Amino acid sequence: MKIKIINSFLVIALLSLALESCTNDFESMNISPNSATTVPASNVLGRALLTSSQTLFAARLGAYYTGSFSGQTAAIGAGDYEYRVGINNSQWDAMYASMTYAAETMKLAKTEDNNNLYAAALTLKSYMAHKTSDMWGKIPYSEAFTLEENGTIYPKYDTEQEVYTQILTELKTAADLFDNNGEELGDGDFLFHGDITKWRKFCNSLRLRVAMRMSSANEAASKITLSNVLDNTAIYPIMTSNEDNAYFNWPGVTPDIEPWYTSMGASDGNKTSGYRTNNIIITTLINNNDPRLSVYADPNNYGAYRGYKYGQNQLNDTLNNANNTSHIGDRFGNNPSGFSPFMNASESYFIIAEAYERNLITGNQAQANYETGIKTSLEENGISTADATTFLAEPEVAWDSGTTSNLNKINLQKWLSLYKQGVEAWAEVRRTDTPLILEVSRDYANSHNRPPFRFSYPDSEKSLNTNFPFDVVEKDIFWGTQLWWDKRPNVN
Repeated sequence: MKIKIINSFLVIALLSLALESCTNDFESMNISPNSATTVPASNVLGRALLTSSQTLFAARLGAYYTGSFSGQTAAIGAGDYEYRVGINNSQWDAMYASMTYAAETMKLAKTEDNNNLYAAALTLKSYMAHKTSDMWGKIPYSEAFTLEENGTIYPKYDTEQEVYTQILTELKTAADLFDNNGEELGDGDFLFHGDITKWRKFCNSLRLRVAMRMSSANEAASKITLSNVLDNTAIYPIMTSNEDNAYFNWPGVTPDIEPWYTSMGASDGNKTSGYRTNNIIITTLINNNDPRLSVYADPNNYGAYRGYKYGQNQLNDTLNNANNTSHIGDRFGNNPSGFSPFMNASESYFIIAEAYERNLITGNQAQANYETGIKTSLEENGISTADATTFLAEPEVAWDSGTTSNLNKINLQKWLSLYKQGVEAWAEVRRTDTPLILEVSRDYANSHNRPPFRFSYPDSEKSLNTNFPFDVVEKDIFWGTQLWWDKRPNVN
């Protein structure tokens, strides 16, 4: 009989410590408690998903660092690109812990002859590798997680292009392995709860995301993946509605509480957290009469919307204080049973719209996908159909209207749809320069005209991994140099 686990994610962890099964053989009870036990693959997948969510979508990485870099969130009082060695190191370690759990799930899934579970774990590992490379650049990947098989203690660093090539290969492998009539994923699937179709859509939508990210660096390879997916959606389905969203929904009971609520929530509604919205996103929402404004942010103490404004004089700006800056909206930061967004359906539409607009695929469906992407994002945020129609008629939103190009409109609306996905929004800002962020933090920005390009590598890698690439240029703590796919001219 299948056991239903409903109370806490920690039950999965506890199960992993238990003996595999009961037995009538009395001698088997004399097994040393210090001996390793075999853990079901589904349990390890659950641990991988939990670690991924706690890392990528915690307030420290998602709001304080990458949320600030992306122009979506900020922290008053600090409000800069503060660098702490311990925190930087811990982010790297957590990303690799998540990938390690995913890799272990794959090994166990093989022994269980469970292709669906293997494909889900491979999808998650590729997802986290994509994020890790987008944060640091070159990373150990092709030789990582192979200590047991190959004895590799010091894995080599793959270039960004090599990582992307491997990720696309892995996602294609996963896409071909998923089988709706195949094995169950078990209770560890906290993301889609055993729905193979949703895993397939997530996997193939990720293929589109990765292909678009690299499109200015390797257009030919990007086109191949875009066409392979979009010309064969019966085989490779993608996200098309908010029912498909890859959202990790938290139970809301201690200790399984949504991470942003833990850092900024207020059960009585009296928010006092230093995490706030960014001036860039508030200004963008106001300028276009965007109905998501009241969902993304709260009015400040004077009833107006204002975000924290970066700049050389940000700490002297009398408006950058608790009374004047808007808190993050309840949907995103004040719900213990909230969500951690791995990916949403609206992004798929914006990727397709961009692909058509840039002639990466053949056709004239850019406008239709752009408008559907907006409607999908607004619907997700509880905006009525009537208000969505009004918004689509705004001069700088409507297709072929206003002073901005259609491509700029696609990129801007995609960025807005990525609210709470700090790492992804930061990557899109670095790829497209949309929105144009010239307000950079005072602390390390004396010679910079854009937010940081990458994170600094952890000291542990520099001191312990003999294959660390010391030719990597790290300047101004973590500004670094542009990533492989970042082709913006005249940025520093």
